[in-house]
Amino acid sequence: MIGAMSACTSHPVSAPDHGGDATPLSSAALPDIGTRMPDGTVYAGLSMTTGKPSYVAAAGRRMPDGSVYAGISPDTDQPLYTTAADAPGAYTWNAALAYCRALSAGGHDDWRLPTLTELALQFSNRADIGGYNETGSMDNGTGYYWSSLQASESEAWAQRFNDGFHEHPGKDIGSALRCVRSAQ
Repeated sequence: MIGAMSACTSHPVSAPDHGGDATPLSSAALPDIGTRMPDGTVYAGLSMTTGKPSYVAAAGRRMPDGSVYAGISPDTDQPLYTTAADAPGAYTWNAALAYCRALSAGGHDDWRLPTLTELALQFSNRADIGGYNETGSMDNGTGYYWSSLQASESEAWAQRFNDGFHEHPGKDIGSALRCVRSAQ
């Protein structure tokens, strides 16, 4: 998971013995990094600060306001939320910027286009978040998603969600859109 370590929490790792006491586990008994735990968190490895096991919230959690937790933004180290579904239709890059800026959803009006690394985070967590178009088609934006990063005056970076490929199509091409917001 991209940018996950900054939101880690440490929990003591122990296994109950048959008498109810907790017995510390050896490092050989720790799960693989990325393993989803029974409580819904994801094992993120040993904390670089404390040396204790660390866990992060799993992406895909539906929030009471209707947004979806996408993970920790690699750019801001803050929780990142996305809309529960793609914006309807395909958007040029400028129209996508305007759509997100004008969006008022779930009681929030601070929606924006994701940065390129936040888009990569969404791609990495797409199965947990759900609802992405993974056809890979550039025909009317059905498989690419816009980022906020401009490549030039006439191009901006987008990511294909069937394989994660980044490219910078013309800003006048219609592409899919999923707005994001950071926690505040």
